[in-house]
Amino acid sequence: MDTWYAAGTEVVFACGGSIYTSAAEAAKKVNAKVIGVDVDQKGIIDGGYGEGMTVTSAMKGLAATVNTMLTEVFAGNWDKYGGKIDTLGLISDNPTENYVQIPMESTQWADGKFTQDDYKALVAAMHKGDVKVSNDTTAMPAVDAAHTTVSDQGSIK
Repeated sequence: MDTWYAAGTEVVFACGGSIYTSAAEAAKKVNAKVIGVDVDQKGIIDGGYGEGMTVTSAMKGLAATVNTMLTEVFAGNWDKYGGKIDTLGLISDNPTENYVQIPMESTQWADGKFTQDDYKALVAAMHKGDVKVSNDTTAMPAVDAAHTTVSDQGSIK
């Protein structure tokens, strides 16, 4: 990822277990940023590579998932879940109750850019159905070109 950061990439979403180590090592060299995955990675990334490096983390809502599934099993609903694969996502307009989320406490919120209130409003709009997230991998979403630059940075090195 050295080549990405050297070419101007500001943030890498280090999606995939311990791949964050490569992203954080490369980011440290140029004072860049990383987005963690699975759980709140701020303590690990910032603690090991540099304070303020972690923008946020895309978290699996492990506590919500375990609590829900244990409640269902103890309620006698094993047959509803046993041997099945479920895709878990938003179940509430409250971000902290969902199966996917970003950490409210450690995300680098920025007034005038993206705030906790913006995040809460976005989650509420998604839960209500006003904002839809597509899993269609054949079509790219519309992107505001005035605020987004996408360029091929080549292979990871």
